[in-house]
Amino acid sequence: MAIDFVIPAGLHVDDAVRVAEDLVASGFEGEATLDVAILDRNSVGSDAERLVRAMLSEHGIEVQVTGEEDARYGVLLRAFGYWDLSIRYLEESFYARIPEWDDQDPLDRALVTMLDERDHATTPAERDAVVRRMRAVVRKHVAAG
Repeated sequence: MAIDFVIPAGLHVDDAVRVAEDLVASGFEGEATLDVAILDRNSVGSDAERLVRAMLSEHGIEVQVTGEEDARYGVLLRAFGYWDLSIRYLEESFYARIPEWDDQDPLDRALVTMLDERDHATTPAERDAVVRRMRAVVRKHVAAG
């Protein structure tokens, strides 16, 4: 849910409400979580954003308000490395911003190499192994938050 704030599709309020309802049903009764649990699932994302951010904060997840592409990319990197964000979200942003080879930092080069390796893998198990290594490399280069 936190990553919804930085991926192009945006916040899915219905998902946030379901999570809040599950938390309340399991006994968690934080005020911000209750506020989200009572939202209409068809609420507009921009109307619910403040409430969902407060709920996430209540659970120790701080989501930066990002406007710049580099800041958004940093959030995606952390989500990929630490929260198991799908590779497809990272890959799109990565290829959109990747500098020329001579201008790449060690993380960029490692990801370029591993994405190529993943593209040439012949089995799902091989591709999954490359993605696990990519997550480890991201964790090595990017702080958790």
